Amino acid sequence: MEVINNDLVKGSSGRIGDQLVYRQRGEKTIIAKRPRPKNTPDTEAQIAVQERFFNAALYGKAVIADAVKKAVYQAKTTGYQTAYNLAVSDFCKSPEIKVCDADNYSGNPGEEIRIRATDDFKVESVRLEIKDSTNDSIEEGAAVLNDNGVDWIYTATTVNLFLPGTKLIVSASDIPGNITKREFII
Repeated sequence: MEVINNDLVKGSSGRIGDQLVYRQRGEKTIIAKRPRPKNTPDTEAQIAVQERFFNAALYGKAVIADAVKKAVYQAKTTGYQTAYNLAVSDFCKSPEIKVCDADNYSGNPGEEIRIRATDDFKVESVRLEIKDSTNDSIEEGAAVLNDNGVDWIYTATTVNLFLPGTKLIVSASDIPGNITKREFII
């Protein structure tokens, strides 16, 4: 339950007996049932989530301790959000690779491959590796962010004589260092 502008509970925090907990979020007082301890051990998946959140909290603390990084996150905050909250959220969510468009790629140098990668905050870099059908590497390198701010463009530098079965392995990374890989086959 959320309470706004109620003089009786305004500024309250803590708990009342074993039933209610009061918390402050900005100008709001949040009233909730008191959490109860669990009687079962954590599963491996729960432990993995706890570990990820612990590391996210460490990342958030490092961000707010660094004035430059804090300013980057602070510039994107809204409402009651803080640079710390946004950094923790960014750490917990990896980039997504939506599209790898090789329609204009026929295996010649200078041809472009378009990649659409997104993130809840910012995609920091995108790399592409091109492998032939026998899994031998043909080339790899960094893609360049397009003027539209969403698509990344990789320009081929090496001849690929055997286009059918070619693998395009895309890696996208964000500011906290999360890396997502996705493979496309031509």
